[in-house]
Amino acid sequence: MNIKKNITNFLRYPFLSSKLLVKIFKDFFFKKIIKNNSKKFFVKKDLLKYFISGEEKEIHPDYTDLKNIYELIIKRKPKCILELGSGFSTIAICLALKENESKNKISGRLFSVDGNEDWIKNTENKIANDLKKYVQFHYSKASISSHNGQIVSYYNNLPNVSPNFIYLDGPSPLDVDGNINGISFQSKNINNNDSSVFYKNNSRRIVSADPLLYESTAPSDFFILVDRRYTNTNFLEKNLVFDYTVKKDISLGGVVSFEKKYQPYP
Repeated sequence: MNIKKNITNFLRYPFLSSKLLVKIFKDFFFKKIIKNNSKKFFVKKDLLKYFISGEEKEIHPDYTDLKNIYELIIKRKPKCILELGSGFSTIAICLALKENESKNKISGRLFSVDGNEDWIKNTENKIANDLKKYVQFHYSKASISSHNGQIVSYYNNLPNVSPNFIYLDGPSPLDVDGNINGISFQSKNINNNDSSVFYKNNSRRIVSADPLLYESTAPSDFFILVDRRYTNTNFLEKNLVFDYTVKKDISLGGVVSFEKKYQPYP
């Protein structure tokens, strides 16, 4: 059944299917090499010491993702960054801002939003003293809402800034309060005694609509980086108002970026 379905999908969507095959190939043959090279990148720059672990259950840093974030900040030189969901990415962004300031005399600041106070403290405790001036942490719960009839989440209280770079990796479904017509993002908490039901082990895919609130007043170099959240990516593609160059790389975890197209004003 699955084989027949996969063959049908390949014939109907050859371009998308070929991208998936490339992902499988790269992940199988090159994932370990790329991860090792990404870690060596930070070793060579003497920055690996900054990525210390906090909580015991914390996932180890993914240096491939961190290198990508770091290099994008160095390349784009943003002055105001909004991070939705803190973690090791917070450290990578601060390190890039420090380099931009020391080498290019560009002062940038990061506003990191998270809906879990303990997680903010965990991240804050890992920030080295020489990086603390580059980040301001912002605690806010999120609530379920709707946009054009679609279930989404919004942070209840966002930084009053105008970012030209948004890194989207939050909120966690567990930090989103409320429901709409009985639907919530905390679907793991379904009150059902049947442990065999598949949905007890699957959360509803999170969709953050927060970038939409910043778009209309954003700078001309507005840029959004989405980490793995492909459902959120689909939502943004359909609901962002301006024209964007969208780049998708689903291999090695996967990231998607939205770069606002050229406009004839600053």
